[in-house]
Amino acid sequence: MTNLRPQSKELEPGGWKCITGSAPSKDDMVKGAVAIRALGTKRLMYINFQRAGVNGDAHMDWELNQSAEPSPACVGLPRRTSGDIVITFDTDNGGKTITVRAFVWQGTAEAGTFVELPLGSQGVIWDAAVNIPSTIPGVEAGAFGEAAINLTDSPIQILCPQSAHMKTRSSTSITSELKDRTAVQRIKFSDRPDLANAHDSAFGAQIKDAMLGINQTLVPVSSSQAGVGSTSKSNQMLSVNVPQPNGEDLRAEVIRTSSTSTVAESPAQAKHTSVAEAVNVNILNGLVTASLVRGVATTTASGSASSVSSTGSAFKDLFVNGVGINNVTPNTRIDLPAAVFGPGSFVILYEQVGSTSTPAAGQIQGGTFAADLKVNMINVHITDKLPLVAGNQTIDVIVSNAVAHSDFPQRELCSIPPGQRVSGHAYVASAATDPSLVPATVGFVSIPANGGLDHQDLDQAQIPSDGSTAGAGASVSESSGALSATASTASSYAQAANVCILRSGTSCTISATAVKSRSNSSADGASASSNANGTQLVGLVVGSQTFSSTPPPNTVINLPGIGFVILNEQFSDGPETGHSGLTVRAIHMVVTVPDNPFGLTVGAEIIVAEAHSDATFVK
Repeated sequence: MTNLRPQSKELEPGGWKCITGSAPSKDDMVKGAVAIRALGTKRLMYINFQRAGVNGDAHMDWELNQSAEPSPACVGLPRRTSGDIVITFDTDNGGKTITVRAFVWQGTAEAGTFVELPLGSQGVIWDAAVNIPSTIPGVEAGAFGEAAINLTDSPIQILCPQSAHMKTRSSTSITSELKDRTAVQRIKFSDRPDLANAHDSAFGAQIKDAMLGINQTLVPVSSSQAGVGSTSKSNQMLSVNVPQPNGEDLRAEVIRTSSTSTVAESPAQAKHTSVAEAVNVNILNGLVTASLVRGVATTTASGSASSVSSTGSAFKDLFVNGVGINNVTPNTRIDLPAAVFGPGSFVILYEQVGSTSTPAAGQIQGGTFAADLKVNMINVHITDKLPLVAGNQTIDVIVSNAVAHSDFPQRELCSIPPGQRVSGHAYVASAATDPSLVPATVGFVSIPANGGLDHQDLDQAQIPSDGSTAGAGASVSESSGALSATASTASSYAQAANVCILRSGTSCTISATAVKSRSNSSADGASASSNANGTQLVGLVVGSQTFSSTPPPNTVINLPGIGFVILNEQFSDGPETGHSGLTVRAIHMVVTVPDNPFGLTVGAEIIVAEAHSDATFVK
């Protein structure tokens, strides 16, 4: 048996000696336990012991230590540091009287003192019992004791102790001689998926027509999950016509919806995904048509992060007011002619409203990570369906609505968390043909400061619609990021095939078989760095110059009569402690020559495949 040498004192850990020997049976521990659990919003501690003999009162300690380093006097025990907690359990009169106390250590690993924390009387903040009479088979009366303490309402401040062990004293006094001890047990605080939630809904279409008196929501579906488990619902409708029979407001071959809410233990997270899909859609007799409209909203929350994603959302064969639209950036607004549809009428495509929330800066317990996202793939607002008729005949049509929510209790932290954030974005192409106007951008994706994933797949990318300024075939853009206990990481990329910039007839001023820009960033407690690993330019031709491999970073080529182009452009964020960021552009063309063959304004810029990532981790 390993115990403490006689004359080892609680207040003198520097003089402890761990020896192999024996202790009096009343001080000889057979086993014991300590556990910290949450019950609703309360945090409770449970302790118990079993001793070898009952020939005297019990004087038990449960010590919770913040340091993982060994004691300088007894390597089998942890180093005692200021703020360590000891819970005591003492019996008198053969177990008829029980006292549970709490002490906080003020001192060093060598010496110090215990300050008692008032716990009040039994039955309020704490309660305890011993097995007198015994109802435990094979356990003598008075050999077993247990107690529970409401930590939330007590003055005990236990954050995340590294370890716990038990020991016995010779008497009730906290300064009395120590006797027996147990081996040290490491403590791990776990996530609380039992308190997490995931829920929300989707609908296929919603029509509000003032003139016809229509207010309908088609194919609604919802699901929710509180605690560990999964719930999923789905619905569909065939041959949609609103109103019947001709469907002048909305027609669709089929509408499908689904809603899935999941709270898992491994990985510990809450996740909700809503999907709304419509096939062969026709809104207002051809104002908006598409062979496929799919809206996806996904939210994810864990004990350390929350994120939103609309990955999977898509249009196919989309036309608005007779104009084909191949690339849709989130929250694209198209204003409609006032003479036909009334002033202020519009169509919003791929409408997104998302948010994430986190515990307050420096908060180490009791917070919540949450995420919310709403996606409307088509939102049509008409202020006057019949402008030539007196009065306003308003109509609103929404197609493919998906909404998601997830929340998860904050993982309990042992210290103030580091300052962490990430960011990232990517896009396939951007053209500012007039510096005074907002650039046209396609394939844009981005992530919030606490991470997540955003992704777009495009059949083609064209600016303007004929691709004469910048065009490409199949293209992909993605940005992702994550915060962990030890690091912040982010990565973004944009890639495009069959790139053509400034097309003239069948030739291109700049062309490439494929380009890919990639930016990767990471930061931890020791360092922060970024790189462009994965960046490629294949089959690149600039004017009459052909490149057999990816050009070195920041290669500049003059374009006679136009300006210049920067190939494999790379530039870093400004200096900041614990931060690193990098922007990578496969092709960046700048116009410097007036009266150029393409009629572009001086200062105009064209960018193909931009990717940015950055990460911050400050202790």
